[in-house]
Amino acid sequence: MPLSRIFHKNPIKKLSSDELKDMELNLNVKTDRLTEEVAGIEQEIQKLFQKGKETESHLEEVSLASHIKTLCRKKELKAAAHAQLEKELRAVSNMLIIKEHETDLKNAGVWEPLERIPPADLEAYLIERKLEAEDRQAAVRVVTDLTSSILNPTTGYEEGLEDILSVMREVRQGKLEPETASDIVSKERKLETK
Repeated sequence: MPLSRIFHKNPIKKLSSDELKDMELNLNVKTDRLTEEVAGIEQEIQKLFQKGKETESHLEEVSLASHIKTLCRKKELKAAAHAQLEKELRAVSNMLIIKEHETDLKNAGVWEPLERIPPADLEAYLIERKLEAEDRQAAVRVVTDLTSSILNPTTGYEEGLEDILSVMREVRQGKLEPETASDIVSKERKLETK
């Protein structure tokens, strides 16, 4: 089922965990199949290049080159389809994680705001991020961040703070130590004042 059909209405309301699991399985099968097809095309291209070593005429060379070009286009199309399926798989996997934590999210008061998120915004968020099915608190925190960022945008207040907010997120995710973050922000501020 393409994402446009899933996100026509808020999928959090209309899809069950079982439906999402089936969709996830189907998408995994499709991505695996495309991966195998791309690998097969790559092998075929390699064979044609090997065969090109033994060509005796310009016409054979041109014929092989034309065939290789066609295969390259086919491979690019399959790779693009694979990328799209990966996006769909990420969105479905994220929805499944949210559905699995439905009770916790309802108890935290996040479920109703989550249901009110416009489908297009929810789709963009679920494609962009990879939620982890770790513990309940982490899931509730991530979804709370989602609902607050989409339903309560503070862009006017945050103007000019993008760099600092980005560094803060890295500290929160454990990618940076606070001391390093402080140095980064200080250096950026010095550059801005010059």
